[in-house]
Formats: sequence, structure tokens, C-alpha cells
Amino acid sequence: MKISQKTIQYILLALIVIIAFCAYQFGYVKFIESANKVKTENKAIEARISELNDKETHRAEWTDGINSSDGKIKEVLAKYGPGNTPEKSIMFIRSLEDAAGMQIPSVSFNPDTVVYQSEDFDENGNPKVEMNSSFLSISYATSYEGLKKCFDYINGYAERMNVSGFSASYNQESGQLAGNMVINLFGVKDADHIYQAPSVPGVSIGTDTIFGDVEIDHGPSDTATYVPESEINDNETGDAETGNTETGNTGE
Repeated sequence: MKISQKTIQYILLALIVIIAFCAYQFGYVKFIESANKVKTENKAIEARISELNDKETHRAEWTDGINSSDGKIKEVLAKYGPGNTPEKSIMFIRSLEDAAGMQIPSVSFNPDTVVYQSEDFDENGNPKVEMNSSFLSISYATSYEGLKKCFDYINGYAERMNVSGFSASYNQESGQLAGNMVINLFGVKDADHIYQAPSVPGVSIGTDTIFGDVEIDHGPSDTATYVPESEINDNETGDAETGNTETGNTGE
């Protein structure tokens, strides 16, 4: 079979079209897509670089602001104690009585409740900062000046607290005020607030008796002498042989 020259030209033209189509579809189009993707990524990188350059420009200013904020936060947290316990509250009540000249015959304690937790956690899964709140309910008796001293003492106390409510009644005969008061106590648990049990003055720690040396005189009638069982048996046998038993004496 002989192919004409014209047919060969048509075949070559078709092959050229096919090759051009494949080159465009699988070469140029893929290259354009890759180029557009790289161009988009470059734009994102350029925006990120611009953002970082802007941050670097304000780095010193923002660092000073962060350090200042950290200092203010620590200053605020320093006003809070490391938590509250009954023994710590008792020592506070004693100091309040001495400072304000108050009589506090009764006090009720309440457990801590969590009012805030940070979203940052330590390696043990505990929040790095936790704020707790509890309150004391007390009954009191004092003068008007003593009540003012009480509020001044609570307001100036080293650890954060406040009075959420109180009642007072006046006794005309004694000139004293009496009533009830609720004192809110706040505490913070973090790396800088470590609870230590309060020192209670006047209480000795040791193994000696807390009652001292006590002597009890029972009198001569309460004095007992230990006698071995063998001697008791020997005495009973001897009495039986000599007839010195209670029954024998009764018979005579």
C-alpha cells in the first residue's frame, strides 16, 4: 500500500497537533498551576515577614509592657495569702480581738470555693494560678470605737479580705455593741504562694505530759502489797493443817 505525499502531510500535521495539545495540557498548564501556587505562598510569606518586621520594630516596647504587666500582676497577687485553714483563721480572730478590743465568743468556718483558675497548667495538670474564697461568721461584742478599729484592722490586713455584712445592736446599760459579722477571706495558690502552718505562741511541742506532775494520795487503806501466788497457796495449806480455818474457829 502506497501512501501519498498529501496523506503523509496530514498525518504529520495531526501528530504536531497532538504533541502541541499534550505539551500545553500536561506541561504548560501544570507549570502555570505550580507558578500560581508558588506565587500565593510567596505572598503569604511576604505578609508574615512584614508582620515579623513590625513586631521586631516594637519588640523593646512590647517587652517592657509585658514585664510591667507581670510586675503589676505579681504586686496584686502578693496582697493575697496562700489559702485559709481553721487554725489560721483562729489566729486571725485572736489578733482581731487584741487589735480592736473585741470579744468574739463564737466563730463558724466554711470551706474554700474556687473563684478563678488560669488556663495554663503545670506538669501535674494543676492550674498554675488558682484563687479561692471562704468566709467566717462571727458573733462579737465591742464598743463603737472598737467596731471602727475592727474595720480598720480588716482593711489594712496583710492578706486580702473584706466584710460582706454585719449587724449591730446597742446596749444602753453597758454602752456596748453586739451583733454578727461575715468576713470574706481570699487566697491564691501558685508557685509563689506556699502555705505554712501558723505559729501558735504559748503552746509547747514535745512528748512530756501536758498535765504536769500529779501526785494522788489514796491513804493507807488503799495501799496494796503484791504477794506471789505460791506464798498464798503455802499459807492456805498451813492454816488447814493447824485447824486455823474460819469453820474450825466457829466450831470452838
